[in-house]
Formats: sequence, structure tokens, C-alpha cells
Amino acid sequence: MDLNERCAVVTGGAHGIGRALAEELARRGARVVVADLNVERAQRVADRIGGVAVECNVGSPEGIADLVEAAQDAFGPVSVLCSNAGYSDNGDGLTLPPEDLRRIVEVNLLSHVWAAQAVLPGMLDRGEGWLIQTISSAALITGPSFMGYTLSKHGALGFAEWVALNYRHRGIQVTCLCPNAVNTGMLGRNEDDESRTPMIDLAALGDVVEPEDCARQALDAAAAGKFLALPHPRVGDSFLRKATDYDAWLDRTHQRLQKMQLAGHSPAE
Repeated sequence: MDLNERCAVVTGGAHGIGRALAEELARRGARVVVADLNVERAQRVADRIGGVAVECNVGSPEGIADLVEAAQDAFGPVSVLCSNAGYSDNGDGLTLPPEDLRRIVEVNLLSHVWAAQAVLPGMLDRGEGWLIQTISSAALITGPSFMGYTLSKHGALGFAEWVALNYRHRGIQVTCLCPNAVNTGMLGRNEDDESRTPMIDLAALGDVVEPEDCARQALDAAAAGKFLALPHPRVGDSFLRKATDYDAWLDRTHQRLQKMQLAGHSPAE
């Protein structure tokens, strides 16, 4: 996986895991396009790494197509595409308005599909390419996450498996980054002012990893030809227990979530 002077695109690259991916790609020699709705912050990241910032709404196929075109104009054919942008819904999933559900599916699931449609033809012609998708441990072990987030992440993992199964023999490497808790803005981190106290007690969450760890592990996994990158090893252990005895896993997880909900620490399901 020689990234020197290769074009790499990172969506949601202005902050968190996306920012760390952009920085790590640049450190490994790639020419990086930092895409985000917050183009001002994307520009700050791009300036630090000698990249290019592009404003992009990944919830639109036209937005993805325009992003890929801009990346190719800047640095040539896209060799690495990190589909990282995403967000979570909130509240009771059974009352989620249709437009909100469509939006989270577009951003968390369909954006991966549209990205692949935009870059895979060129990658296939060249005989190589890397798709790195930031998904979530929620795609492997459903836990304290909201309904829309959970279903969209499961779908994203299924799509990634489909691409890997159908295009691996033609030089396409798919890697899914599936972390648990990460020290990003979703946990209250403010990367522009690290002196501010996060809104969430990170110590109470247990094993919280840094975005930089996620970025390194995702790129190392892609370079090694691995499908999963698991910054939290216990996610893999739980996934194995789930596969071994699904009903027992459902029972244990149900009991754990009930306790968390009674304590006020879990999203409504």
C-alpha cells in the first residue's frame, strides 16, 4: 500500500476520526482531500497537511460525485477513499419522523454506496484501490445506540462485505473501522479548544480510545489486507460470543441495556 503522492479522500475530515485519518494519510505520503460540511474547519486541517478542502454533503449522490471530481482535478485518480462522515439520531426510534430516518440512512449508509459508485470504476480499471469505511461497533454488537444509527451502521457493514466479496479478486481492499467509544465531538470534545471540559465523563465510559489510534489501526489494517479494524479488542470478543450463541448474547445485552436505561445512561429504544 504505497501512498506516496497518491490521492486520498476523507469525508467528515474536519474533526474527530476523519481529521486523524487525513493527518495519518498525509504522514504516510498521500495527497489528501479533506471533505466536510464545515469547510472552514476542513480548510484548517487541509492547510496543516498540505491538502485541499472541499465542502461536501455526503447525504447526496451529486455531492459525492462532485467531491470525487474535485479530488481528481486536484491530485489525480482517487486511490483511497475514507467514507468517514456520519452522525446519530436521538430519541425514541419508533417515533422518528420519516425525513429524519431517511437522512440518517443517506448519510450513514447510502453515502458509502454512492462513494463506491463514484470511485470503483476507476479503481477497477487500474487494478487497485482502497475503501476504508468508518462504521461502528454498533454494526457488530448492537448496544446502547439509537435506532436509526443502529440500522444504518448494520447496513453499511453489509454493503462493505458485498463489495469485498465481489471485487477483492480485482484489487479492491475494503476495511471497516468499527470502534466503540472514541474521544471525539460526539463525546463532547472540542478540538479547537482542548482546555474545555467535555460534556461527558470519559472515565465513566471505560475504554475510550483516541482518534489517532483509530486512524493508525485503520490504515494498518488496510495495508495488511484486513477487513476489520477493531481499536477495542473486546468488541471482537463480544462479536464472537454473539455468533456462538445468539440467544444468550441477546439475553445478556438486553439485561445490560435495561440496567443502563434505568440509570439514565442509554438511548431510548
